[in-house]
Amino acid sequence: MGSRERYRDQFENYPGTYWYAHDYIERNDGSGGSLSMGSGTDDDLEAVYDEYVAKYGKDNADYLMGVMGAWQSHYKRAVYLDMGIADGSAVEAQAEAEAARRGWTFERIPGDLTLIRRLLAGDWAADYLVVQPGHAVKMSYDENILDEEN
Repeated sequence: MGSRERYRDQFENYPGTYWYAHDYIERNDGSGGSLSMGSGTDDDLEAVYDEYVAKYGKDNADYLMGVMGAWQSHYKRAVYLDMGIADGSAVEAQAEAEAARRGWTFERIPGDLTLIRRLLAGDWAADYLVVQPGHAVKMSYDENILDEEN
């Protein structure tokens, strides 16, 4: 997203957003493996269902598929985050098709590489938690999200 403010705006004003980026297609190679439980194609889900019926019986298979698909009820919007670094038209088309299939709205939003560039350049004065050796990361439950723990 490029900044803490932009992330916060999306998080607070558009809950229920499922994000797609160019690397999505690289991680989802079409081999049947899916990124999230229950997020595979209809053919993938049918094969999983058949496997569950064979292993656990129909009632248990129905229950398991319901649990695996429950995550979808929390989403109503799909966003393709266009980072402008490669031709993402295939991923964008896939995201739009998934949104239509699930009854979600679809949007394309331009991404911003500012935070990544600053990370690589060592410009860590703001927006980064630098954890000293021997310390751990903990939840801060405030706008920082994370904090350092001794």
